[in-house]
Amino acid sequence: MATHQTAKTLNVSSDTITFAYRRFGTPDGVPLLFLIHFRGTMDKWDPLLVNSIAKTRPVILVDYAGIGQSTGRVAASFRESAGDIACFLSLIGVNEVDILGFSIGAFVAQLIALNTKREVLKVRNLIICGSSASVGPEMPETYNDYTTAATAKDLTVDEFKALFFPRNEVGEEACEKWWSRLKERNEETSGEAPTNWASQGFEDGGIAMQAQGTAYAAFQDPEKSRGLDGSYDRLRELHVPVLVAQGSDDYMFPTINSFHFQQKVPNGQLIIYPNSGHGFLYQYAQKFADHVNSFLST
Repeated sequence: MATHQTAKTLNVSSDTITFAYRRFGTPDGVPLLFLIHFRGTMDKWDPLLVNSIAKTRPVILVDYAGIGQSTGRVAASFRESAGDIACFLSLIGVNEVDILGFSIGAFVAQLIALNTKREVLKVRNLIICGSSASVGPEMPETYNDYTTAATAKDLTVDEFKALFFPRNEVGEEACEKWWSRLKERNEETSGEAPTNWASQGFEDGGIAMQAQGTAYAAFQDPEKSRGLDGSYDRLRELHVPVLVAQGSDDYMFPTINSFHFQQKVPNGQLIIYPNSGHGFLYQYAQKFADHVNSFLST
């Protein structure tokens, strides 16, 4: 069976976008779609996490439009990105799916579930990782010092030590192990050159990073995140089972937001992982995979 390290990249095209994706895992069952964080590509998922889930179900990794190996313009709103991903799933013949979204990927996941007609795409379960809803009275934006690291010209392990992991010895070790695992998918294991972070070295002039930043700013603006562009006022409409998971001290999004998110959805569960931050799903990769598999099997 193919793994995150060995799976071949496939392509499918709409009129304006060619989506790069990988599909592997068990042959039968509802697939789990992974949607990654700001500046991430499908090469940047932790193989320990992905492979541990792929042992029990099909998984799909995809690059957002204009990111990684996908072509087209980078969406400047999460509503637009949700529409892109719904189009992608239609192109590959998926009409029922579970979705795991990490950070801004969870924003996109929410809007796919809220905006897409169920007769077109049935979202069966949602997993919201290290994220929030759109801004609201109980969903404050973070005002910590993450912006400089997140928008650095060159993303290195040091940026992710500040962004994803607790700032202590446990976090330092967890980040180094995750960073090492990222290198397991390479040209030797896959036959493909790995992609870099979006806008790495600003080789694209920062266009991809800026577009995703524009989408984030709009999602955190109470005037711009209304209706189909936001989720805060519509969380009660998420009737599917929702697993909300986060680190105990998330520098990117206040951990309390996950509690309020779980309280506002009709069928939500909440897990907070100890001594961890935004990247808890990598620090606790095997344990989180076990929780995901259990959640999706019930």
